[in-house]
Amino acid sequence: MQQAMTPGIARLGLTASSPNNFIPCCHQSYPSLPFIVPSSPNRRILPVPGRRKSRLSSRVVRGLGAQSVVAPMEVAKESDGVNRSLYSLIEPYSTGFLKVSDVHSLYWEQSGNPTGHPVVFLHGGPGGGTSPSNRRFFDPEFYRIILFDQRGSGKSTPHACLEENTTWDLVADIEKLREHLEIPEWQVFGGSWGSTLALAYSQSHPEKVTGIVLRGIFLLRKKEIDWFYEGGASAIFPDAWEPFRDLIPENERDCLVGAYSKRLNSDDMETQYAAARAWTKWEMMTAHLLPNEENIKRGDDDNFSLAFARIENHYFVNKGFFPSDSFLLENIDKIRHINTVIVQGRYDVCCPMMSAWDLHRAWPEADFRVIPDAGHSANEPGIAAELVAATEKLKNLIKN
Repeated sequence: MQQAMTPGIARLGLTASSPNNFIPCCHQSYPSLPFIVPSSPNRRILPVPGRRKSRLSSRVVRGLGAQSVVAPMEVAKESDGVNRSLYSLIEPYSTGFLKVSDVHSLYWEQSGNPTGHPVVFLHGGPGGGTSPSNRRFFDPEFYRIILFDQRGSGKSTPHACLEENTTWDLVADIEKLREHLEIPEWQVFGGSWGSTLALAYSQSHPEKVTGIVLRGIFLLRKKEIDWFYEGGASAIFPDAWEPFRDLIPENERDCLVGAYSKRLNSDDMETQYAAARAWTKWEMMTAHLLPNEENIKRGDDDNFSLAFARIENHYFVNKGFFPSDSFLLENIDKIRHINTVIVQGRYDVCCPMMSAWDLHRAWPEADFRVIPDAGHSANEPGIAAELVAATEKLKNLIKN
């Protein structure tokens, strides 16, 4: 999302320098969402802060294989004394641009404690860029907080550029930034696409990672792309789906990701902008459990939408530049030893819980926290609270 040709690209017969290549068809397969969570010491199902405390009531469901599972009915509010409130907004103490290739320069910033424990924030999309609120998940007295905009995103240049823009380019960029800032090792924090990149980076450089926080798990498998972009999620958001679908003529709807790729790489900028707005609004309208008008309005921002839609689509057309569909799950052993917290909204439509569930099953050692009344966005109250709690947990492990 370094080389002119990666295994994933070679398998597809595509090149990173040829953004107009696209997958001609998609065979749809819409997965069902899990509704049960196995009993595990590392598994928590947590309420939104401020909800009235209730007793935990559960029933054991049998007949689903050798392992019994617990279906939660009511969940008690945790009283572990851990801070779950977002920290106050702070300003960076240093910013800059790092030239990572002949084409790309990345915006980066540091905030918090200059001598604190380093943590790098990996934004979503790909193409979403960072925002000042991203700093608020971390204790600024303890953490040295590093944010950067990935290739083509946010303040990085050139804007919305797909050239030399692959997952493995981004993994290399993270290492270049770490070395540039003279950081021996750091904690990694990523949500949505950021969770994909966090896993890819950590599996490539496990010796540089002190801990991981993941949110809204996205493993970039075919069934995940099909679910959200080929019609599965339309069963939940048919009103938001129709404008996204209807931009594409009926005779091209057998693969909407491919059809959008043609338009997002059109020589006509108005065609690009129209496709970018439709693509972005679809995601913005489905990212929260309850509609968030401020988030939806981001789809009207042509500058944001163009980078968001073009880069996302580029990565999805190229299957994340991974050599196999389950590449990230297949390489969990490389990071199994790293202290990790996974936070997942139960009703996440963009990155449905099946992916977090699959990751949990492959990596039971990680602390798995399911938020029962939340969707996808990191800004939803329950998810934000548990992300702060996760960084607090890793902070306390380091301090102790």
